[in-house]
Amino acid sequence: MLARRLLHPERVTRPARAVLHSAHMIARRRCAEVATACVMAVAFLAACSSTTNGAGAPASGSVKSASGSGQPAVCKTANDLKASLQDLKNVNVKENGTSAVSAQLTKVQQELQALKADADGQYATQVDALSTALSGLNTSLSAAGSHLNSTTVTALASSIASVASAGTNLVTTVSNTC
Repeated sequence: MLARRLLHPERVTRPARAVLHSAHMIARRRCAEVATACVMAVAFLAACSSTTNGAGAPASGSVKSASGSGQPAVCKTANDLKASLQDLKNVNVKENGTSAVSAQLTKVQQELQALKADADGQYATQVDALSTALSGLNTSLSAAGSHLNSTTVTALASSIASVASAGTNLVTTVSNTC
């Protein structure tokens, strides 16, 4: 037993506790940096892409007119939604935290409700797609709010990209009828 202890002293076989702690801190910081880079990359890609499903607005249904203008009210509401979606894509989670995403989520949801009211049943497919994406973002936001880590931040970034894609599709479809 004594010979074994001389060959493998405890300080050689197990690293010091301080070394493990600092290594953990470095790994944690790098993980946060990678997660931030992923969020920024997704936001950049979402901002650069525009997807449409090729389907126009349904021919049936009436659209309310904006007072005093030749364009329907849904056109102005679509522009407001587009601005809210852009603000959502531009949220910096690292600097402003998940509360900034939550505030923008609420704003997009309000704009969607206004658009639904103005469209009077039109664009139902695109509205439903955006509603589903917003629901997913709400779920990701709840997960990130309760336990912020690289997995939840990545899921949050993916959900923001899904909302941006569905929102862009809706705005494009509405804009094509304006």
